[in-house]
Amino acid sequence: MVGCLRLAMRPALRGIRSSGFGRQCQPPLQLVTVNRHFTTGPRPSGTGPLGLVCQRPVGGANSLAKDSVFSRVLFGRRFASTEANAPKEQSPKEQDKEGGQTDSLEFEKSEKALQASKVNLAAKLSKRDATVSSGSTRGDIMRLFSLVRGERLSLAFAIMCLLVSSAVSVSLPTMIGKILDATNDQNAEIFGLPLNYFYPALGAVFVVGGIANYGRVVLLRTTGERLVAKLRARLYRKTISQDGEFFDANRVGDLISRLSSDVNIVAKSLTQNVSDGLRSGLQCTAAVGMMCYTSLSLTSVMGILVPVAIGGSWIYGRRLRKLSRDLQQAIGKMTKVSEERLSNIKTAQTFAGEIQEMKLYNDKIRSVFSIGKKEAIAAGLYFGSSGVIGNLTLLTMLGIGSGMVSSGAMSIGQLTTFTMYAGYAGMSAFGLASFYGELMKGVGAASRVFELFDREPEIRSTIGRPVKNARDVITFDHVKFSYPTRPAVTIFEDLNFSIPAGSNVCIVGPSGGGKSTITSLLLRFYDPTAGRVMIGDDDIKDLNLKSLRRHIGVVSQEPVLFSGTIADNIRYGKPDATRFEILEAARRANCGFISDFPDGVDTYVGARGAQLSGGQKQRIAIARALIKKPSILILDEATSALDAESEAAVNEALINLMKDNCTTISIAHRLSTIRRSDSVVVLSSDGRVAEQGNFNELYARPDSHLSYLLRTREDDDVVSRLKQRIYEMEEQVRQERADEDEERVEMEMDRGNKLSA
Repeated sequence: MVGCLRLAMRPALRGIRSSGFGRQCQPPLQLVTVNRHFTTGPRPSGTGPLGLVCQRPVGGANSLAKDSVFSRVLFGRRFASTEANAPKEQSPKEQDKEGGQTDSLEFEKSEKALQASKVNLAAKLSKRDATVSSGSTRGDIMRLFSLVRGERLSLAFAIMCLLVSSAVSVSLPTMIGKILDATNDQNAEIFGLPLNYFYPALGAVFVVGGIANYGRVVLLRTTGERLVAKLRARLYRKTISQDGEFFDANRVGDLISRLSSDVNIVAKSLTQNVSDGLRSGLQCTAAVGMMCYTSLSLTSVMGILVPVAIGGSWIYGRRLRKLSRDLQQAIGKMTKVSEERLSNIKTAQTFAGEIQEMKLYNDKIRSVFSIGKKEAIAAGLYFGSSGVIGNLTLLTMLGIGSGMVSSGAMSIGQLTTFTMYAGYAGMSAFGLASFYGELMKGVGAASRVFELFDREPEIRSTIGRPVKNARDVITFDHVKFSYPTRPAVTIFEDLNFSIPAGSNVCIVGPSGGGKSTITSLLLRFYDPTAGRVMIGDDDIKDLNLKSLRRHIGVVSQEPVLFSGTIADNIRYGKPDATRFEILEAARRANCGFISDFPDGVDTYVGARGAQLSGGQKQRIAIARALIKKPSILILDEATSALDAESEAAVNEALINLMKDNCTTISIAHRLSTIRRSDSVVVLSSDGRVAEQGNFNELYARPDSHLSYLLRTREDDDVVSRLKQRIYEMEEQVRQERADEDEERVEMEMDRGNKLSA
């Protein structure tokens, strides 16, 4: 049969080649859907039996012959000529002229697009104005320190150790001054101790200071790590308890940044930074006191610079707080890009998108670098100017001090002591400025953490009556719904239908008609704008959400598996499940492929189940739903993305799952899935139920919405087969041309051999 068809089509194929089609076969012949008609009546001119028009590819020299064998074999009828509308090749000049007409090619905005442009981001974090007021700063600082209430005992011991170690450090200049003054007197005593007793005693004091410093570091580090753990646990608990609106408005990367980077900054600001600030404050106070005790006149000279230092620190701290907040937001955006792109790395590599992904990530890196550069410039200006002022002050102090030594008003030891205390005071002042800057960084990061702490979900999962049994009638009662982030786009206008307890109902409708939204409403990721979703006589708003969800099992089109073993993923449906229950659920879900793995159910599936095929992941998801023994089972196009073999295995597992007499809600496109249902709910594009009833009754009516939808999908399948056949015919054209070229070469070689002979 194939040979006869080939012989019959050979003249036509040669005609196609001679007309240029064989030489202009890139890009391939295109099928363009112009319209579909499923009701009786005249068909628009220029369309085929499926509402199709055949267009030759752009750049083709000639179109297909209208009466050719090729067109008759493919479609059983002649296509309308498209010569008048066929696009022509353009020169570079014409293409340049067309460049100014790009606007005419843009998609015209529909009414739905205009509605969707009205976005509500009330749930989005980081909406606050970047302006910082002194009142908000004080409030944020007080709230920041309130986080350490549970660590007061550890911090108290750390502060005691800090006092001891700081006292030892501050005493060092006095000891050095005393030792210098006693160098020329062998019988001198320091603090009533001879020198041979004083040195061992001073060594013992230094050992005590070292032990105290060790205790300070250990206590503060452990307190900081404990604080980080508590903050992350609290923040993560707050994050996963949010509703659907929150996750629609906020990116995962920004949330991850708050959980990691921001929490680290807050913890460091409250522990290590506070310790450094207290030590600097104590040392500065003690140093200034000893300077006044040693020489009040020299101290007064240095006191002139105190207001300048305080003012500079205040300005620098305010600037640093704003830069810190901006920096953390930029890091959040960078984290978002890396998380999204790396989680979809295979898609990026499939489209050879590594370069553009690197460009996008580098743009975010440059944003982070730009803010970091501003922070570095601000720090450089502050510390550089402070250093110059400090050195000039020291030079002035030494000049005045040397004159006082010459006049006998001060000894060399006293000047040395004063100079060292002045150095201590200067370093401590820098430490206090650094403490204030780091504190402002902590306040900036804490404000992002507090935003998440303060965000209360609209839908609370822990309140309401517990659900003992959800095997009851499910009713959508005059439901009106719009997604919170797009309130102007109405998904459901007046949705009314009921699902009897224990029945198998299939929901069908056009793409974007809200089929999956029904799942979101039943799981209460969102609440209806108006109307009620009821189970029995109870509005699900009055039920405990966690309790309700424990009675609902979901198998989605793209099953989500977690990193871990097969057993871990199945156990996710029932955390306290025994190994026997896990194995039983896997067998009922038709997971026989587990036998091919050396570790069985203890096999690691990789990130998002990357080590498994689509059908294998789907069956594990079914086992996860099976072990839960749900009262309500939702199948959201569970087999639409599988091949025939995988679909058969998954369908067998689904049949086992539905034997538990649970209420099954199937969202499907495939005819085989729809046929198995007890009743069908057909959604219309205007957010209402178009019709509901038995499959056979609805499908038997040629004017029903179900018939229209199914015939549309059947037509899509036919279109796919036609495209495949066109591709095969093009391949045949190429092969015929190659055969003829080979014959021509052989004939030329034979002719050449004869001439040479």
